[in-house]
Amino acid sequence: MIELFSGLDAWVLVSLLLALAFVLAFEFINGFHDTANAVATVIYTKAMPPHLAVILSGVFNFLGVLLGGVGVAYAIVHLLPVELLINVNTGHGLAMVFSLLAAAITWNLGTWYFGIPASSSHTLIGSILGVGLANALINDIPLADGVNWQKAIDIGASLVFSPLAGFLIAGLVLIALKWWRPLSKMHKTPEQRRKLDDKKHPPF
Repeated sequence: MIELFSGLDAWVLVSLLLALAFVLAFEFINGFHDTANAVATVIYTKAMPPHLAVILSGVFNFLGVLLGGVGVAYAIVHLLPVELLINVNTGHGLAMVFSLLAAAITWNLGTWYFGIPASSSHTLIGSILGVGLANALINDIPLADGVNWQKAIDIGASLVFSPLAGFLIAGLVLIALKWWRPLSKMHKTPEQRRKLDDKKHPPF
């Protein structure tokens, strides 16, 4: 394994290590950033206790990566034209990686700090598109050739239709649960459940 890096220039090796650090930082931030978005609704509505919601979120996120393969990752990478991925030199490629990860990390930290719900995946897609367009401008390439627009359209369509599909399925599940257990507390609002449980708001 070490032999793979023995022939590299010092600056390339340092850049690769920095790129790895950026990737790990992005994934770490992605973990606490998107988990909050995933569990906030079920915790607020008391559909699940917080510890169970976080555990299930972690388990199913892991299963999604394990069973879903790398298809999504490959689809996102191919937002950049194949010619660019093949012909880019080491320094230029690392600069692009640093740029897109720095933008994604900054945006994720900002939205997390201000409590704005935003997806890390959407952020990364936007960063890749930005890097592709910036690369086209710098190298005097037509903007139409800076991004794989067909793949961008496909991913954009999936980002539009996936929430609609989730909305429809969640609505059908809710209707089924109301029919199956019409008197369950799960159908009450947080305020109604607080009254049923005889709980009061904290004094702060």
